[in-house]
Amino acid sequence: MAAVKEWARADALRVLRDSTPAELLDWSVLADRHGFDLDELDDPEGSVPITALYAVFEEAAEVSGDDARIFDIFNASDIGAFSLFDYLFTCAPTLREGCHAWQRFMQIRSNAYSVTFVEEEGQGVLEWKLQDRHGPWRQNMFARMAWAARGFEAALDTRTAPIEIELATCAPVSTSDFQRRYGNRIRFDGVRNTLSVEARYLDDKPVRNDNNLYAIIERASLGELNLRARNTSPLSAIAEVIAETMKAGSCTLPAVAATLGMSERSLQRTMENEGVSFRELTAHVRRAAARRYLRETSLPIKEVSYLLGYSEVSTFSRAVRQWFGCPPRALRQNPDTSADEGRPDFLPDLMPVVGDDS
Repeated sequence: MAAVKEWARADALRVLRDSTPAELLDWSVLADRHGFDLDELDDPEGSVPITALYAVFEEAAEVSGDDARIFDIFNASDIGAFSLFDYLFTCAPTLREGCHAWQRFMQIRSNAYSVTFVEEEGQGVLEWKLQDRHGPWRQNMFARMAWAARGFEAALDTRTAPIEIELATCAPVSTSDFQRRYGNRIRFDGVRNTLSVEARYLDDKPVRNDNNLYAIIERASLGELNLRARNTSPLSAIAEVIAETMKAGSCTLPAVAATLGMSERSLQRTMENEGVSFRELTAHVRRAAARRYLRETSLPIKEVSYLLGYSEVSTFSRAVRQWFGCPPRALRQNPDTSADEGRPDFLPDLMPVVGDDS
């Protein structure tokens, strides 16, 4: 059985392309460098590798010299730029049902990450669960949050929606109009990527609500979901659970299998079909997360070590030296270091961690 490729819809790259001066980016070169078909950008059903999506967003920010402009680009995108997914929210009977629709139909957008919606402590919370093993996602997450905020703004017919945003990455050096509008309601250096709205707004009806149109959109989304479900990535779901159990210090094969509702043998067999072992994937998830936390956040090193399942900072420090050739503090002070470039994606993780299990 061949491993399923991890993809995302290409329309986000189309929005980025159409909003970026042509002289800044050569899209033919980008397509060759990152391994995607340029024609997919103009195909309503087009998709690209998730790694390519993230890499192009990061490169666009670098060449533009403005690491915050992506907020404004995606907050200003037209309703409908992302096809059915836009209308699932803006035409929903209530904001609550729109949030549930985003969670329910995320697989029509990508098989490489998920969105969850829960109501907790008087708030509705949408959380985007991106995976560090696909490469830096910082700019793409800025775009997602600005786009999601635009959905709430359109639904409530307001320029600034009653939402709060948490981003699990550092603030940009530049500043966007979007950031100025939302001010301290955007918090950087968080642990999760979330958009929250007070529960009292969840029963509000979007101004574009049309129950008949919504029923048509929902049926069309179900049809697309059934087609996309044939191309799901079991590796993505497994890696997501590994990342979550790692934070809780319980990243073991039995714990991950139980969370996924699988037997240990079934989980091992699934991973064998994808060409990787549990130990290898755990090492890759841990290493990629360490790189992001140290390069893109200012979280204390002690907290980072615990989030990765290490019981001692000294053990975490030895692992970082093994992975990147320098201690955590040095990697943080020089985030552009290329010490880890060219290393294999899957490295044996020989350092003992809380709950580790091969």
